[in-house]
Amino acid sequence: MQTQTAPRAGDRARAAASGTAPGNRIDSLGLLIHALSKAWREELDRRLRPLGLTRVQWQALLWLSRAGGALVQRELSDFLDIGAPATVGLVDRMERDGLVARSAVAGDRRRNAVVLTPKARRLLRTIEAAAGQLRREVSSGLTRAEIDALCALLGKAKARIDALKP
Repeated sequence: MQTQTAPRAGDRARAAASGTAPGNRIDSLGLLIHALSKAWREELDRRLRPLGLTRVQWQALLWLSRAGGALVQRELSDFLDIGAPATVGLVDRMERDGLVARSAVAGDRRRNAVVLTPKARRLLRTIEAAAGQLRREVSSGLTRAEIDALCALLGKAKARIDALKP
């Protein structure tokens, strides 16, 4: 007589996060998006480890780059989803390492802008190349139409969530 074992809770959670859980897929959508984001960050983190940067450091460099090379410290904190004290420590370390510089915000002596240095801009070429390679590898199994549809649908969901905020 063969006995059946019940699936463990962790197995059910992994199935939900992978989008393979039975039932209504909308119930697993948030978990799937989170799992994709986490796996993407972890893989990029693994590829960037030889640069000697922590995850939050390379993420900060990418956000600063996307913003044109400078952000107010509070904005950087928001993008990184970390508190103000943690951002101060991060910027202190990155400034010590020659990756960023602080600069006063015109008209507001209480605020600092965090600005990329030439050293960081050189490092960003390597970061962007690794990120681009990962994007190509992840998307290689998808058609252009699927990528366009995925981006459109995720953008639509994000806009809907933003509209729910008071």
